[in-house]
Amino acid sequence: MAEDNPSLQSQYAGQVDADLERNTAEQERIRSEVDALRSRLEALEKDHELLVSMRAALGAPPARKTKQARRTRTAAPTVPGARRAKAASTDGKGAAKRTAGAAPANTGAKAGRTSPPLRELVVAVLAKHEEPRSAAEVTQELTEAHPGRTLSVTVVRNALEASVAKNQSERTKQQKSVYYRAVRNDGAHEEPAAAAAGVGA
Repeated sequence: MAEDNPSLQSQYAGQVDADLERNTAEQERIRSEVDALRSRLEALEKDHELLVSMRAALGAPPARKTKQARRTRTAAPTVPGARRAKAASTDGKGAAKRTAGAAPANTGAKAGRTSPPLRELVVAVLAKHEEPRSAAEVTQELTEAHPGRTLSVTVVRNALEASVAKNQSERTKQQKSVYYRAVRNDGAHEEPAAAAAGVGA
């Protein structure tokens, strides 16, 4: 055991020496890297200062200022020019264009006045029948009577509900189906309905 101890100690000492060498070498390597990084950082800082001074020197040369001034001068008149164009359009041709544009709207309004409202049409259809009619039946009859008018069951149902709200028709329910019938109060509602039917036809 006494002979083994010196050998173990020598092994440990050799490992410690090797670790110390590695540690010292690592420190030297890191120091050299730190020195290299520090010198690189200093060089970058100097380059940065130089570039900043160059940008300051190049940022306001007479040629560049002239270009910017030209851009500003060419850009400035465009807005007033556009405004003048708009102002001119409101006087002569613009007024004519507005008048021409308003003409279709008036035409549409006249067209809307020539054809009776859908509510009057559905009331007129209901007034023709003694028995209640469903929304689908009213839609079919209106589609046949007015082929140029685009109608759907939903739109017709909304018109029927509007006529119910106006007390021009009444709604009845049979099982799961809803039917509508024109309200007949001493003929008060039959005359407008018949007149609407005559206009629609």
